[in-house]
Amino acid sequence: MSALEGAARATLVGVATGTPDGGVSIIRLSGPDAARIAARVIRGPMPEARRASVRVIASADEAGDGEATRRARREEGMVLWMPGPRSFTGEDVVELHVHAGERNVHDVVEWLICAGARPAGAGDFTRRAFEHGRLTLDQAEGIAAVIGATTQAELEHGRRLMSGELTREVERVRDRLASLRAAVEGAIGFPEDLADEEVARWSVSCEELEAEVRAWLARFAQGMRARSRLRVVLAGAPNAGKSALFNALVGASRAIVADVPGTTRDYVEVECEWSGKALTLVDTAGFRGARDAIEAAGVELSAEQVDKADLVLWIRGVDQARTALPAPLVERGAASVLTIATKVDLLSGPERGALEPEAGLSVSAHSGRGIDPLRAAIIERLWGETDGGWIGLRRHEARCREAAASLRDAADELGRGAGTLEIAALPLQEAQGRLDAILGRSATGPVGARVLEEIFSSFCIGK
Repeated sequence: MSALEGAARATLVGVATGTPDGGVSIIRLSGPDAARIAARVIRGPMPEARRASVRVIASADEAGDGEATRRARREEGMVLWMPGPRSFTGEDVVELHVHAGERNVHDVVEWLICAGARPAGAGDFTRRAFEHGRLTLDQAEGIAAVIGATTQAELEHGRRLMSGELTREVERVRDRLASLRAAVEGAIGFPEDLADEEVARWSVSCEELEAEVRAWLARFAQGMRARSRLRVVLAGAPNAGKSALFNALVGASRAIVADVPGTTRDYVEVECEWSGKALTLVDTAGFRGARDAIEAAGVELSAEQVDKADLVLWIRGVDQARTALPAPLVERGAASVLTIATKVDLLSGPERGALEPEAGLSVSAHSGRGIDPLRAAIIERLWGETDGGWIGLRRHEARCREAAASLRDAADELGRGAGTLEIAALPLQEAQGRLDAILGRSATGPVGARVLEEIFSSFCIGK
């Protein structure tokens, strides 16, 4: 029995909406007995297909109850009946739109279970949509990405996956590869009829396909970085204005600010989102020779935070003497360090004008001067001008890397002439299989049951 045949024997029930504390919750039935099970709890006829209708919903075993009990155990909601295959899962689906509330939703789900439905597990509905061909595997992963998004960049990435953008890119290359493979395999039995120029053209086609796949890989790190939460650490000497700048960047008083040097003894971190990009800002203790054990521990923690930073803001107050960058920051290189002059409100106009060409970035946490340009500079330094990069996930990257390697092998074999057609056909088949695995075309092929379990188990119940 196939996985799809086994799954089709049960009709699932689950809550398809998020938290149950909104105004309405959607309870979904999916499977061959969806209509029969729904009819057991709906009072009145089933609605016409794809036409929402109000119905009383009640436990199937209420017949022996008194009138008052029956009234107390009834719910009124909207019922929507969607016969397969034109439904989300590709199966017969019934949705009950009922009043939200954990207790109320629990009761309706229990009535449906008692009527014959089986509770849905994590990702079961989306997995059935995949198995019935309603979604490719990467689109299913896009749904999970949308549900799990915590930043605008992650949400946009999930939506692009869910819309089939990756599907279309992969299918375009995969279809060209399939045509090339068919031509090569079709000529295996007749190598003497092939002109050298034809085989050479096939080798060039392999190289072109490899170049396209490697272009995806080149943009993969960019895409991952665009969706990652990066760490920005404020470092500098005591009383440089780090904590005041930290509060100004965060937009709230999260770190203690005082004129006494060494006020910050531990690091403070806050998660932020600027222009859809996620980052963690970290305020640290000032770098200097510690005067007690507590301050020494704080300086050590500061050094650790600098080591873990994606970007360090080296802060120097304009009222402080110039000091060289600490050795660890020099070793990091200019690409991951921004030098900031703070407290520019202490300077007169001419002094400020003389400072800015030299300092590059100057700010006043007190007046807010330069804060927005500093945020923009941080975003530019961390992410640059980017379209979000390639939309693939780690699994897609691995399959593409394997496909590119196989295409390189095939191009090399075809470059040797018609005598190696049979050898070249194998890496062509492997490359096509790797691209197929991204789309999940075969649940028993390159994707594998273990991979499917891992992907769909990351979904929440009811999706």
